[in-house]
Amino acid sequence: MTAKRKPGGHPAKQDPDVAKLFRAMRSTVELVRDLEPKLTPEAHLHLKAAALGLMHVYAEQTGMPAPTELIGGNT
Repeated sequence: MTAKRKPGGHPAKQDPDVAKLFRAMRSTVELVRDLEPKLTPEAHLHLKAAALGLMHVYAEQTGMPAPTELIGGNT
């Protein structure tokens, strides 16, 4: 008889919705980088705001500090 293994890692990362959120966040951040030369400054700002919004949601779901706390000390 084999013993059951406890699931490893952070519990929030095991949630399929959080995993989907992480993939969307990572893709959006990559788009911010890749599309910058192809976008107007205003459109690029909107894309960066979308990426930041996803980062805030991911931080809340995983118990990590918000990105604005890490960058500027804002809450």
